[in-house]
Amino acid sequence: MAITKQEVVDLVNRFHDLTCIKKGTGEEQAKFFLHPEPRIFILHGEDITLQQNYEIHQRLVDERHVPSDSWEITQLSDNPERARAVGAVYWQGRPVDSQEDELIKAVVGEDWVVQRDAAGALKIALYINSYHHFLPDSAPIDLK
Repeated sequence: MAITKQEVVDLVNRFHDLTCIKKGTGEEQAKFFLHPEPRIFILHGEDITLQQNYEIHQRLVDERHVPSDSWEITQLSDNPERARAVGAVYWQGRPVDSQEDELIKAVVGEDWVVQRDAAGALKIALYINSYHHFLPDSAPIDLK
């Protein structure tokens, strides 16, 4: 069965809900990944571990994420069942102890390779942030 756009968007939402809303630990985030010791590859910056991703999101409150409708899914392999998923997520949050109007606002490029594990669950095999386009009125953030 081919990996569908809806399956990918559901995975994107579950991962970002854990990361941004529930503030899941690096260990909890790792359950979404196929391979041990995953990283998020940031093409325009430093690659980060899931622990570093956790630490970034601990510095933020009032986070939101909204995936775009324009995700493109390209089937890569039938065995293992693998696809490339390219899309974007609107991301918003506020640094802890900042003013209500000091929001970080960005469109984040997502370029993932997803794969079904032996049990049939969809997992992230490779996670690349291809860009962070900060809106003109965005508060600054250090992504390290």
